[in-house]
Amino acid sequence: MSKVCYPGELALPLAFPDRRFRLWSYVPTHSGLVVRSEFEPDTPHVEVLFQVVHLINLPTRMNGLVVAVGEDSGASGVTFIVSGDDFSGHVIASYLCLGVEERSKYSPNSIFHGLLSSEFPPEPRAPA
Repeated sequence: MSKVCYPGELALPLAFPDRRFRLWSYVPTHSGLVVRSEFEPDTPHVEVLFQVVHLINLPTRMNGLVVAVGEDSGASGVTFIVSGDDFSGHVIASYLCLGVEERSKYSPNSIFHGLLSSEFPPEPRAPA
C-alpha cells in the first residue's frame, strides 16, 4: 500500500478517467472526507482523503475523477478542484492524501481507517 500527501510528495493533478468513485465517509470529529473508488477486479483500490475539511461541494457518485489544486484559501486551507465526466465541484481542506492498494474484496474499511477513528468512546450497553 502506498500513501502520499499534498502538500508533500504528492503531485497534482490526479486523474482517474475510467474509474467510478463515491463519497465513502466524512468524520466531523476529525474533519476527514474519504472519496473511494468502486470495486473493480484486478484494479488497484484508490482512496482520496481530504483532511481538515472546511467545505464540501461534491456529488455522492463521481465518474472519471480529476483532482487539481485551485487557489490558496488562506487560513481555511487550499481549494481542491474536483471534477469528472458529468460534474464539477470543490473541497476546501488543508491536506489531501492518496492511498492505493491491491484488494481482492471490496472491504468496508477505509485505507485511512486509523486516521478517521472517532475520539468518542463507544456507548455503554444496557445490562442484560
